[in-house]
Amino acid sequence: MDWMVGLQNRDGGWPTFCRGWGHLPFDRSGNDLTAHAIRAVHKWIARLELASEPNPDEARGRYGTAVESRFDFARAFAYLAHTQRPDGSWVPLWFGNQYVPNDENPTYGTVRVLAAYRDLAMMDTEPAKCGIAWLLANQNPDGGWGGGSGTPSSIEETALALDVLVEAGPGKADAVNKGIALLVEKVEHGGLSHPTPIGFYFAKLWYYEKLYPLIFTVSALGRVRKSIQPRTTPV
Repeated sequence: MDWMVGLQNRDGGWPTFCRGWGHLPFDRSGNDLTAHAIRAVHKWIARLELASEPNPDEARGRYGTAVESRFDFARAFAYLAHTQRPDGSWVPLWFGNQYVPNDENPTYGTVRVLAAYRDLAMMDTEPAKCGIAWLLANQNPDGGWGGGSGTPSSIEETALALDVLVEAGPGKADAVNKGIALLVEKVEHGGLSHPTPIGFYFAKLWYYEKLYPLIFTVSALGRVRKSIQPRTTPV
C-alpha cells in the first residue's frame, strides 16, 4: 500500500508501473488506473478495524494515518475531472475496442472511473452525473453496451455498465432492467465461453481474456442481487 500511494504522478493520476514524465504509456497516468488506486486505498483504510491487531484503533492510527496523510484523494479526483471528455466519458489507458474510432474503449474507462465516484459516495457530483448520462446515452437498442456508441453489445461491457448503473440513483431502472435481461440471455446461451477481444489499443495488440466475462458478470449480477434483496432488521 505504501508503494502504491507513492506512485501517484505529479498530475494527480496513477501510472501502470512507475512514476514518470507522461511520455510513455508505462509512466503516463491513466483514468482507469487512477480509479483503481482510489478504490483500493479507500477500501483499505475503511477496513483497518478488521485487521488482526490486539488494538484495532491503534492499528488504524498507526497504518491509516500514515497512508491518509500521503494519499491525496482531492488531487486524484481533480485529475479525473480534468481528463473527462466534453461528452462525459473517460478513456482508459490500456483497454480498447476494435469497433470504436482510434480503437479506444470509453465504456470501459467511464465505468471504471464511475466505480471510484460510487465507492466514495460522490455520484451526485457533476463529473459523475455527466459520466452516467454518457453511459445511458450509449446503451444499445438491445439493452447492452459495447465499447462506445453504435458498437456491438458484449457481455464484458454490458456487465461493467450495469455494475455502476445499478447504484447510480433513481431514474435508471429501465436501462438497468434492459441490461440485465440481455446479460442473463447471453449467459444462458453460453456467452461466458466467448470473450470479446480487448487489448492494448495503442499497440494494436488484441487478445481474448477468458476470465473477464466471468469476473465482470459475477460482479454485476452480485451487485444487482444485493440491490433487490429485502433489508432485514438485526435481531
